[in-house]
Amino acid sequence: MFKLLWSFILIVSLSFVPAQGGETTVDLNENTVIYHGKLSPSANQKLLSILKSGKSKVEWLSITSEGGEINHGMDLGDIVHDYDLKLEVNEYCLSSCANYVFSAANHHRISNHAVIGFHGGTTGMEKEISSFIDTLPEEERELTKQNLEKYMKSAVIRERNFFEKIGVDQRITTLGQSSEYKKFAEKEDFIGWYYSLEGLATLGVSNIDVVNPPWSYQHLSEKTKFFKVRVGGI
Repeated sequence: MFKLLWSFILIVSLSFVPAQGGETTVDLNENTVIYHGKLSPSANQKLLSILKSGKSKVEWLSITSEGGEINHGMDLGDIVHDYDLKLEVNEYCLSSCANYVFSAANHHRISNHAVIGFHGGTTGMEKEISSFIDTLPEEERELTKQNLEKYMKSAVIRERNFFEKIGVDQRITTLGQSSEYKKFAEKEDFIGWYYSLEGLATLGVSNIDVVNPPWSYQHLSEKTKFFKVRVGGI
C-alpha cells in the first residue's frame, strides 16, 4: 500500500514535466553548487554535506530541475533559505523547484530565456487524489483515502508554515488554478503557469537579475508550455 501511495504522489508531482534521464547530480564548482535533475532526498543531503564541510564558501546554487515530491522541494527550500544561498537558473526550474526553491532565495540570477514554471502546491492536489482513489478496487479505496488524507494534512500544514517562514505569498502556488485560466488548464500542452518579474516581486519573490536582459518567456517545447498569470493587473 505504501509503495502505491508513494507512486501516486510522485506521478502527481512529475507527470507534467519533461522526463530527464539519469540520476540527479550535485557538484561543487568554486563558490557554486550545480544541482541538475529531480529534487530528491539524496541530492538535498549531498548539497547539505557540501555546505557543512566548510571546504569552500558556497554562495550560489545553480539549479536545473523539473521538480519533485513537495516535501523534497520544501527540504531544499529550507536549505536555500537557512544558508542564504543565491539561486541561479539558466534553463528551467519547474513545479516544486519553482514553488519552494526559487521562492525561498533572497537573490536570483536567471538567463534571459529561463523558465520558472509553477504547477500548484498542496492545495492543488485534491482533484488528483479523488480521481486516483476512484480508479482503485473498491476494497482498497477507504484505506488509501485515509493514508492520503494523513499525508496531505501534514503537507498542507508544512507548506503554510514554509511560506510564512520565507515571507512569500502562498498564493504563488494557486493563482494559476483560478477560473480565469480554465481555458489554459484544460489544454494538455499547457502544464502550468509563470509570472512576470514584477508579478513575482508582488508575491514576495524579488531581487531577480537577468543576464543579458530583457527576460523573455519561451516554451520549453510544443508539449511543455506555461501560460502567464497576472498579479494585481501585472
